[in-house]
Amino acid sequence: MSIGSVAFPEGCNSLLEKCVHIMHMIDPIEKADLTLLLGQQWRASIQVRNNIVGNNTASNTTTSGSSNMEVPIGRAVPPEKPLRPDTLEFVRPGFGVKVGKAGSLSSRIAILHALANVEQWAIDTALDNMARFGYYTQATAGTALKGQIEDEEQQEFVMPNRFFDDFVQMACDEAKHFKWLNERLECQGAHYGDLPVHASIWDSCTDTARSALARMAVVHMTIESRGLDVNPATIARFGRSGDEESAKMLQKIHEDEVTHVQIGHRWFCYLLKRHEGVGVEVNGDSEAFGAGTGAGSGNNVYDADDELYEFRQVTPAYAQKEDGSQGEEVVDPTEARRRKRFQEVVVQYFKGSLKPPFNTVDREKGGMTRGWYEPLVVVRERTGFRPAAGRRLQSRRDTNVVNEAAEGKKEVEVVHESNDGSSTSTASIPTASNPEAADYVETGI
Repeated sequence: MSIGSVAFPEGCNSLLEKCVHIMHMIDPIEKADLTLLLGQQWRASIQVRNNIVGNNTASNTTTSGSSNMEVPIGRAVPPEKPLRPDTLEFVRPGFGVKVGKAGSLSSRIAILHALANVEQWAIDTALDNMARFGYYTQATAGTALKGQIEDEEQQEFVMPNRFFDDFVQMACDEAKHFKWLNERLECQGAHYGDLPVHASIWDSCTDTARSALARMAVVHMTIESRGLDVNPATIARFGRSGDEESAKMLQKIHEDEVTHVQIGHRWFCYLLKRHEGVGVEVNGDSEAFGAGTGAGSGNNVYDADDELYEFRQVTPAYAQKEDGSQGEEVVDPTEARRRKRFQEVVVQYFKGSLKPPFNTVDREKGGMTRGWYEPLVVVRERTGFRPAAGRRLQSRRDTNVVNEAAEGKKEVEVVHESNDGSSTSTASIPTASNPEAADYVETGI
């Protein structure tokens, strides 16, 4: 893909400085082009790093596009919110243009525009992950890194190079997707910015700004997995409408998004292992930053033997009942612990809706077998409230309630949230033996 005439300013040399510089870019095209330029430079640095490792020379620095210039990962403080053009009209999620089902040109333009907006925020999310979570200290309750070390006496670690490799690649994927979508808009007489946009993805980034574990669980393992659920129907609608070119483009984007769920899964498991190493608990504002006792010896050189770096798709295994039918899934203790932690984090941090149908095939490609997310599907009474502000589980409670729902118990405690306050009641789980539950619908937290 061609890159426009862009360059980083003089003195902007390190990876994290470049990430933050891009987050401050206002023009969406320049943001995408600079991200792709960063990707070119980082790919060159990977080659140099591999040569260094091949020569058995330890180094905690990487290089930019020039092979004779070593550049550290560096430091930079990410903005509270990435910049956007003043010409963009922002609305609350759900209050924008109704996108329809791609049956008309205006509907297809609205869908492409909405997806382009998602990709802009996704670029910034990947960059923010690196700038915000690239360093961590030995976990101590109440300590969180905000682009600087708050306690100089604590031992500090930089995330493994693979972390930066993954999120540079993710940022480049999102930039590429944005440029593709914008080109399709222009082919149909529209431009990015013609319609209102929202910032719901960045709202989730703000909610998880103090927890790398929560960022992986909510943004990459939950929100991006939801994209895997809905993308196939959108692609099919574009195909039925005769817009095959857009349908092919959306299929390529979908395939990239599967790898993004993999990345979230990989680093959630890595961070959880670091947490477990020192017994750190995720507990709201008192959570320690990111992880526990450091990656290996603190060396940032990629260790190909570490099982957490290499994604392996998990094929679920099920016990067999006496009658030969499929029984419950067999899960080893480590996997069970990861799932439980994921569910606890999602209950605490995720404010959206999680409901079937699920694209189980592509979720599994991303490491998200059913046991990760199905226990989070609870019932919500039909009300006039919007899903994100309606009935949901209390955000700071143990996930026993969702586990009970998954085990088929008939009732689950939910919370009414309204302008007048909150009250608690029970709702029935819809089961074959409980037909009265038809008045309820399945949804998420």
